[in-house]
Amino acid sequence: MPTRKPAIALAALGLVALALAGCSAAAPARPVAAQGTAAAAPAAPADSARPQVVAIGDSIAFGKGVRPDEAWPALIARQHGWQLTDLAVSGSGFVKPGWNGTTYRQQVDTALTLKPEYILIAATRNDRNEAPAAVTASATELLGELRDAFPKAQIIGITAVWGSDQPPATIDTVDAIAEKAVTDVGGTFLDIGFPLVGHPELLQADGIHPNAAGDRTVAKVIEDRLAPAGKTS
Repeated sequence: MPTRKPAIALAALGLVALALAGCSAAAPARPVAAQGTAAAAPAAPADSARPQVVAIGDSIAFGKGVRPDEAWPALIARQHGWQLTDLAVSGSGFVKPGWNGTTYRQQVDTALTLKPEYILIAATRNDRNEAPAAVTASATELLGELRDAFPKAQIIGITAVWGSDQPPATIDTVDAIAEKAVTDVGGTFLDIGFPLVGHPELLQADGIHPNAAGDRTVAKVIEDRLAPAGKTS
């Protein structure tokens, strides 16, 4: 297993407004997994016969605006027969607090109480206004804790999911931070590109969050990257 390397502070960049689950300047209201639903559906009881997977992320990983079973982590889990615990929180990031005041820190704390064989973790544009050095420090610490706790788990990171508009160049900074943190602990990092850019038909009315068809598109790209990486067993 590779040794964790010291985090290298990246030059501070003013990240432009990036939107992902609850990423507005104002604190978002409590999100729901589908319109008209009071709260996200509770996770199904764990099935010890199925490999366990946890998802750490923001509103797109959470499935804001779609049914819980339509969010991309649920689609990936179903594809492989994994039992999913989706810990994602709208508006959250490695440093940026989400709607309930928590960050990826609290999601990782919860993951540490479970026994995942797979860990899905998404880079997020919610860290847009945070200092890159702070995001780097958090990502390095959290990925290190996950690896120390679960030395045999397959950690799979992905680049941030963008909406239908053109992403700014600064999104590369967020992705690079997550990539280094994941690969430094022997995880697999998948560059999924921007499959939703230029496709408003795959987005909800806000132009930010994928609809059910958009989540299927994201999941397919992830699957396409997972197969050659050999992380689909």
